[in-house]
Amino acid sequence: MTSRPKCVLVGLAAREAFAASPALTYAIALARHHGACLTVCVLPPAFYVPVTRTGGSASAMLRDEIERLEETTRQTARSAAELVGKAGVSCVAEHTLSPLEPRTDRLVRLARVNDVAILDAADAGDDLQKTAIEDVLFDSGRPVLIVPPVGESAIPRRMAIAWDGSARSARAVADALPILQDAEAVFVVTVTDEKDLSRMAPGADIATHLLQHGVGEPRLETLAAIDGDAAARLRKFVKDESIEMLVMGAFVHSRFRQAILGGVTRSLLDDVPVPLFMAH
Repeated sequence: MTSRPKCVLVGLAAREAFAASPALTYAIALARHHGACLTVCVLPPAFYVPVTRTGGSASAMLRDEIERLEETTRQTARSAAELVGKAGVSCVAEHTLSPLEPRTDRLVRLARVNDVAILDAADAGDDLQKTAIEDVLFDSGRPVLIVPPVGESAIPRRMAIAWDGSARSARAVADALPILQDAEAVFVVTVTDEKDLSRMAPGADIATHLLQHGVGEPRLETLAAIDGDAAARLRKFVKDESIEMLVMGAFVHSRFRQAILGGVTRSLLDDVPVPLFMAH
C-alpha cells in the first residue's frame, strides 16, 4: 500500500452465536478512519460427516447438518453487515458455501483485490484458522493484519518493524507505509545471533527511506536474540516499549506452499503479541 487503504477485507469464521470478533472490530475502526469500504467474507464451519451410520437416515442427518451450518454462515454474514452498517462504514458481505472449492479460495481471491486483509489470530488448536491465515498470507500477494484476542488501537501510535533486510521485510514496510506515517514513534528492530545478516540491507538504510516518505525520526535498535530465539526478543521489545503494531515479513523455508514456516513467523503466529502487519 503506497496510499491510504480504501478497500479493506476482513475474514470471519461463522459462529452460531454472533459476536464481533477482534478482527471485525479492528477492521471497522480502520475502515472508518480511512474512509474505506469494508468487505466481510464469512468462512463456513468445518463440515461434520457422520461415519457410524449408514443408509437413508445417515444421508438425512448429513443433509440437515450441512443446511444448519450453511444457515449459520449466512446469518453470521448478515449480522456482521448490520454491525458494520451501524458503524457508518460502507460494507459488502459475502459468505463461502461452495462444495466445489476449498474453504478459503474465495477469501484469497478477495484479498487479491483489497488493500489489506484482516484476520483473527488462531487459537492453539484452531487448525482451520491457521490454514486461513497462511492461505491469505502466502497466496494473495497482499498484506495481512493478524489481530490478537486483545486488540490494540487500529490507529497505532507506537510501531516496530522487525527488520532483517530481506525482500519480505522490504515489502512489509512498503505496504505498511500509510500506517507508519501516522505513528508517533517507529522503531526499526534488528535481532542478531539468529541468522546471518551480513548480506542484508542495514537498518540505517531503511530508516533513511522511511524519513524520505514522511515517517518521523525512526529509531534504530539492534538486539541480541534470547538464547538464539529472535521471536522471544521481539516479544520482550514489544512489551517493554508498549508497541501497538509489529510490521514484519513472513518467511517460509521453501518456494512451495506446503513447506514449513520460518521459525520467527511460526512463533509469532502461534502467539500473537500485538497486531501483526505481515507481507510475503
